[in-house]
Amino acid sequence: MDRRYARPYRIFRGRTRVALAIGVAACLGSGCNTSKSFSERASSFISATYEDPKAEQKLAEAEKLAQDGQLDKAQGRFKELADNKANNTLLTERARYMQAECRRMKKEYPEAVATYNRLLQDFPTGLHRQQACTRMFEIADYWLDDFRDELDARKNDKGMLIKQVSFPNVLDKTKPTFGVEDRALEALEHVHTHDITGPTADQALFWCGYVNFIRGNFTEADQFLSQLVQLHKDSKYRPTAVALAIQAKNNATGGANYDGRKCAEALRLVNQAKASMPEITRDPEMAAKITKAELAIRAQQAEKILQRAEYYERTRHPGSAYFCYELLRRQHAGTRYSDLATARMEKLKTDLDQRLSKPQSEGTWGTMKEKWDEFLGQEQPVKDGPAVKLPDSASGTPGTSQTLPVPERLPDPRSMPTDGSQRP
Repeated sequence: MDRRYARPYRIFRGRTRVALAIGVAACLGSGCNTSKSFSERASSFISATYEDPKAEQKLAEAEKLAQDGQLDKAQGRFKELADNKANNTLLTERARYMQAECRRMKKEYPEAVATYNRLLQDFPTGLHRQQACTRMFEIADYWLDDFRDELDARKNDKGMLIKQVSFPNVLDKTKPTFGVEDRALEALEHVHTHDITGPTADQALFWCGYVNFIRGNFTEADQFLSQLVQLHKDSKYRPTAVALAIQAKNNATGGANYDGRKCAEALRLVNQAKASMPEITRDPEMAAKITKAELAIRAQQAEKILQRAEYYERTRHPGSAYFCYELLRRQHAGTRYSDLATARMEKLKTDLDQRLSKPQSEGTWGTMKEKWDEFLGQEQPVKDGPAVKLPDSASGTPGTSQTLPVPERLPDPRSMPTDGSQRP
């Protein structure tokens, strides 16, 4: 080869190898686990986007193959028709739906869910939207059987259930290799998103919220269950969702030290359930759960006010602390927090009376001496002032003399002369 063309040839050859390596890595990283799936993805990149005049005939032949049980051949032809964007929209949607159906009938459920989801993304208002959502819900419900079995086996355990580590079954094509429960929740969320008024939308939301509630993900559980309460008022899962949403909101706060807005939302939801859902009050078990949740919410709110009052008391703001204690007494009367607030208010009042009865310190040295005496527990001496005899209220005669400090009396400004002379 001529030396002039040797270097450009080497550069082109090296760049080609790099491009091929990047393409292979991208396809493998996106889920190509077999040579067959890799060839399918590669063919989608190089497929011609032209309007096929025999598309209708090919679709009919592919459907005939699917009816005869030749699912592999039918799936390939459906995919070829669906990837051609120049074809008719209705034909393309039908081909994509039938491709997903072939995968479902072959029990390749993870690939079927991915194809259904792609159909819903490409055709969000298509003719097969509700059917695709129904199929996705059925597959996700099948994937949640492991969660239900675990729940039955651990029904005596209290509190949230942590996921158990299990070895994946590579030979089982009906379930994802890893994260079966997460993939199920993802599919259920897609079902509700794409068909919010469908027949399985409320049930999909309920299972998303219930599984997250059992696993201890209270923020996510609150999100799903609150959507079910607000958007599906005629659902049979709404009473149970209300009870779980109230507990999820109360547990999602993290305690009295954190933001209390979730507690306020939970209390509003309690009042809404009592006012507009009579089926909750009729069921004794459900009514007991609502009452218990309400008591827990009010206890957390009372503890938050108590902590605020104690903070003001520690930082030497007795007036603010007294106000918070009084607020606690009024909002949560008859509870142990009210009794504790009453005791703290009495102590604040006693300390304030003792502080006012002591004379004011003189200068910096007097303040230091007063603080030192308070630290040692010594009583401050009361300075003597002019003796004032208070009359006896019963007899009108002078009673015992009490030593009280008398402030210095200033002259009345109205009695001062304005011309410099003295008035008599």
